[in-house]
Amino acid sequence: MRYLLRLILTFLLTGSLVTSLRAQADLARRKQYLEESLRLNVQQDHRHPISRRVTLQDSTWRDWQRRTGELPPDFSTLPSVPFLPDPLMSGTTGKRIQSTADWSQERNRIKREFQHWISGTVPPAPASVTPRILSDRYEGAVRIQRIELSFGPENRARMTLELMIPPGKGTLPVYMTPVTHRGWAQLAVKRGYIGCVYAGADTQDDTQAYQAIYPDYDFTGLMRRAWGASRVVDYLVTRNEVNPAQIAITGHSRNGKQALWAAAFDERFAAVISSSCGTGGITPWRFSDPQYGNQTIDDICANAAHWFHPRLRFFFGREDRLPIDQNQLLALIAPRSLLLTYSTVERQLNPWANEQCYQSAKTVYDFLKSPDKIGLLPRMGEHAVTTRDVERCLDFLDIQFKRKTARWENVRYCDFSYANWLRTTKTVLPSWPVLRLNEAKDTLALGRRKQAIRARLNWLLGDEPAGVKPNPVVPTTIDRVDWIDGITGRPKPKRATITYLGPYTAMGDHLSGTLYQPDGPLNPGKKRPVVIYLHSYTYNTGYAVGYKPEGGRGNEVLFQEVLDQGFAVLAIDLLGFGNRLEEGTYFYERFPAWSKMGKMVSDVRACVDALETYAGLDNQQIYVVGETIGGSVALMAAALDQRIAGVAVVAAFSPWRTSTKQYESLKNDAYQHGFLPRLGLFAENPQQVPVDFDEIIACIAPRPLLVIAPSLNRHADPLAVQSTLEQVKTVYGIYQKTSDLQFQAPPEINRITTPMRADLTRFLVQSNKH
Repeated sequence: MRYLLRLILTFLLTGSLVTSLRAQADLARRKQYLEESLRLNVQQDHRHPISRRVTLQDSTWRDWQRRTGELPPDFSTLPSVPFLPDPLMSGTTGKRIQSTADWSQERNRIKREFQHWISGTVPPAPASVTPRILSDRYEGAVRIQRIELSFGPENRARMTLELMIPPGKGTLPVYMTPVTHRGWAQLAVKRGYIGCVYAGADTQDDTQAYQAIYPDYDFTGLMRRAWGASRVVDYLVTRNEVNPAQIAITGHSRNGKQALWAAAFDERFAAVISSSCGTGGITPWRFSDPQYGNQTIDDICANAAHWFHPRLRFFFGREDRLPIDQNQLLALIAPRSLLLTYSTVERQLNPWANEQCYQSAKTVYDFLKSPDKIGLLPRMGEHAVTTRDVERCLDFLDIQFKRKTARWENVRYCDFSYANWLRTTKTVLPSWPVLRLNEAKDTLALGRRKQAIRARLNWLLGDEPAGVKPNPVVPTTIDRVDWIDGITGRPKPKRATITYLGPYTAMGDHLSGTLYQPDGPLNPGKKRPVVIYLHSYTYNTGYAVGYKPEGGRGNEVLFQEVLDQGFAVLAIDLLGFGNRLEEGTYFYERFPAWSKMGKMVSDVRACVDALETYAGLDNQQIYVVGETIGGSVALMAAALDQRIAGVAVVAAFSPWRTSTKQYESLKNDAYQHGFLPRLGLFAENPQQVPVDFDEIIACIAPRPLLVIAPSLNRHADPLAVQSTLEQVKTVYGIYQKTSDLQFQAPPEINRITTPMRADLTRFLVQSNKH
């Protein structure tokens, strides 16, 4: 018996020891994550006037972290979901949702997760709301009342609202919006809606006081406003003039975010219209990292520290680990009416990301048999909206509330469907022998393999239609190429001569771009080396706006640093991006056998053609610099075009053959963006991809190449990238040019930092001296 007791005691002590050691390891990991987070989150708290105190107790995010001692979650225990989480997959059971009862349970889980990570927790609805009429008057036939609501502990909480009640028989629909959008409500009143504006905006915010009134709840600024909007509904449903089944809430930008949040958590809102609400609204967090040209987590949590829960900021650079995303928030609104409207070219808002969110949320609307209740209204223009935009939104409400008979048409610009491409395109897989790059022992054998690699790459890029080259490029004197440039804003370095190329003097097939040259004349007999710059996944702005950790426009700084070293810079928008967004919409209907990536590579070749004819530029020193998708294009273009003298890329690729559920590089290029549909033929067997980046990069050898692959880039498998470069190094060794291959893996995410800009410039200067 004693022996048995001793065994049990030993087991318990050993188990406790193991548990303790695991807890210590977990704590050490989380502390390390905090240090990484502090390095990555470079934006300063309270650097923008709109940012208030993070919490009632804390002025800044760092104050909150120090006071609470909260650490990031153990990211190693959170699954990586690189694309949007499926709203119809139960986060509890991992099984497909089959019934409305299943969906009801999932809705509750989503709400809990959203409050924990994004919005903070909300108090229960107050038992009663007491109205006090502040004023009551008529403007013509419209009755206007100002009302103050009191509720909560000791009736200390307030919400002020204004009702504009038009004449009409029976009950009327309500158009509800924050006080800053009173002009919108005026338009709605003309259309027979009760206009309701409430004090939940920067200019008049009754909800700020809720922090102190409800100290046991940590709801954030946007959630306080959303919760305050629900208190207005508490009162509206008591009014005889109000149709309680037709209450709509609307808002623009930050107010568009709170409108979504309000409707997601309060089913009495029959409809919601969210305008240009971006990150934290209809732009998913997973597509708000630096490469997408949106407002990032570190930026928005610094500029508006009080909008979101402080723990959200831990996920900057690890957005794929966030247990919740905005598509799931939108799904909470189903099957009620939802309209998403935004400008496709406004800064900090990516139309591709928005469409991904819409499409995901729509699957829930389809599941609930309400496919026509969710609408999309993209527009071209500035961030701010005009009367025509508001009137179109009212048209949507009229249709949803059956006040008019019409069919709403949703417009999408990034509507690629791999299934449609596969169904309509006949592609025969060639039978290729196994190609082993490491079997080449000399330049002659390597040359033969390069020829085979280029053939496979060309097959992957698709069948480019026959065409003709343009006349030599002639510079223009206009101040922009396209009217969209006036919205997105092209980089304008201070010490530069800027020449716009196109559209009437276009390169390639009516291709336009901007040529930047250093100020001052050239020395006699000298020519300038030139860099072709290829941008990131900035569907909204193209090359206009690059990520700059210090704030501002990164590309403007990058271009200036390159120009200061005597280089010229030619920048273009890639197909489907910036002012070429619509050009990409119907690409596969026009060129079913080609690919978007093939067109991008062809456009780079057209840039080289043009630069060869441009006076004062050195056609022997044409380099390409690219980041993320622009980096992939740069590598492929250089592999196929020997005229490119050297390449420098940042966060440019993750090998396709090693694609996993965490690093979905193959599906990203084949499915998500539709850059290389033929890649999708190998989705079930990535190892069978006929050509990969090791072979593509090998075709660049022995020309100078710089690959900066940030080790914390969540889109790339760091070990696979490193293995790729090790294989390529042997190729450079065959040419005895190993020093011309430079590889860096800084502990950073997918962005060009200040040190990286210096490294890019240094590489160009060194390469030009060859």
